[in-house]
Amino acid sequence: ANMDYCPKEQYMHHAEGEGHGGHEDSVAEHVHEDSDAAVHSTDGVHRRLSGGGSYATYEECLVKSCEAEISHECQLTPDFFTLIGHAGVALMIFESGMHFDFEKAGKVGPKACIVAVFGTITPLITGAILTVIYGRPLMPDGVSVGTALAPTSVGIALRLLGEAKVLQEDFGQAIITAAFVDDILSLILFNVLFSLRGEFQLFPVVIAPIIGIVFMLVAMVGAVKFWPYFINQVVLPRVPPKAPGAKVSSQDEVLFLMMMIVLVVYATGTYFLGTHLWGCFIAGMSFACLDKNHHAHHVWVKQTKRATSWMIRIFFSATVAFSIPVSKLLSIEAFLKGSLMGIGPCI
Repeated sequence: ANMDYCPKEQYMHHAEGEGHGGHEDSVAEHVHEDSDAAVHSTDGVHRRLSGGGSYATYEECLVKSCEAEISHECQLTPDFFTLIGHAGVALMIFESGMHFDFEKAGKVGPKACIVAVFGTITPLITGAILTVIYGRPLMPDGVSVGTALAPTSVGIALRLLGEAKVLQEDFGQAIITAAFVDDILSLILFNVLFSLRGEFQLFPVVIAPIIGIVFMLVAMVGAVKFWPYFINQVVLPRVPPKAPGAKVSSQDEVLFLMMMIVLVVYATGTYFLGTHLWGCFIAGMSFACLDKNHHAHHVWVKQTKRATSWMIRIFFSATVAFSIPVSKLLSIEAFLKGSLMGIGPCI
C-alpha cells in the first residue's frame, strides 16, 4: 500500500501516549490532536479508495489500504471476461447504429438535441447539489457525481426499443438521437473533469471532442453518399459467386468482412478521442443506407446474434456486477442515499 495513506508517525505518537500514564492530561491532549490529524489526512485520500475513515492501529490502516488498492487496480486492469464483455457492448452498439434512420433523425433532430442538453445538465446540477447535502465538497466530489450521472445508456435504450419494435418510429429515433447527443456532451464533461486533476490539457478537453464531432459529421455524409455507392456499385459486383446451395453467399461474406473492418478502424480512431463506443455507433451508421430492405443488418445479426447475447451477459456480470462492493452496498446508509440519488438526479 502507499505509505502516504498511513503516516506511521501518527500511530507511533498514539502508542507512546498509551504507554506513559504519568502525563495523562498532556498526552491525552496530544493524542487527541494526532487523532484529528490522522482523520484529516486520511479523509481526503483514503476515503476515496476504501470508503473508510480513521483506523485504530497502524497495522489496520495498512491492511485496509492494501485491500482498497487491490480492489482499485483490479477494476482498472482488464481481464479475460472484461474483454469479452466490452467486445459484446461494441458489437451491440454497432448494430444499433445500423438502425439509425437519417430521414426521421432530420425531423426529430432539433427537439432531440434540446432533450439531450437538459438530460446532461439536469443530472449534473442535481447530483452535485445532493452530494453537497450529503456533506461532501462540491469540488471534486459533487462535480464527479453529477458527471457520472449525466450519460445515457444508449445500449439499454436500443435494446428496449428494439424488443418493443418501436425503434423505427419517430419517438424511437428521437430517443436514440437524444441519447447519442447526450453521450457526446457527457464525454466532453468527462474530459473537462479529468483535466481538473492537474494542469489544463488542451487536446483531451477541447481538440479531441471537436475532432470527434467533425469526424461524426463526415462519417454521416459518407454513410449517405459514399458507402452505398462504394459497396453496391464497386465492391459487391466484383465478388465472384459461390456454387449454388451455399449457406452464405460470397457477397455476404465480403460485406460482413467490410463491416468488421470499419468497426475496428472507427472504434480505434475514436478511442484516442475519448471512447471507442462512439466509433462503434458511427461505424454501424455507415451501413444503414445500403438498401431499403436492410440486408446488411440481416447479415450482421445472422453472424453475431448469439455471440453478442452471451457477451452482453458476461459484461453485466463480470464487468458491472463484480465491481460492486456488496458489503458497503447493503448498508442502510448507502441504500438510503443511493435511493435518493436514483429517484432524484437519475430520473
